[in-house]
Amino acid sequence: MESLTLSHEIGILAGIFLVAAYGLMNFGVLDTSSPLYQSLNVLGALGFAYTAFAPFNPGLLITEIVWAVVAVAFLWKIFTRKNTATDEGAEAEVAETELADAHVAEEPALDSVPNR
Repeated sequence: MESLTLSHEIGILAGIFLVAAYGLMNFGVLDTSSPLYQSLNVLGALGFAYTAFAPFNPGLLITEIVWAVVAVAFLWKIFTRKNTATDEGAEAEVAETELADAHVAEEPALDSVPNR
């Protein structure tokens, strides 16, 4: 059986991506909430899944597809959480500004306070 086009090169890159993600996480450079960490996992898993087609290796293919789906799900979670946090942060900032403006309006001006 003939292997797929560039399967060896893609397999090598996939291994580099997965080992880089694992190493960077273990050395504290990245954590699992990092988009780079999850992206490296997606690329590595998809690369290994590609190499599992010829010669066909169902165990590797299933494992790598599940790995990629999990990493994509965490990427989705990361980006939706950041957008939610940004929206909530903007709302909180507006509320704080309105509160500060209301507080300033309630304070008497210094020149209107009588001398004692």
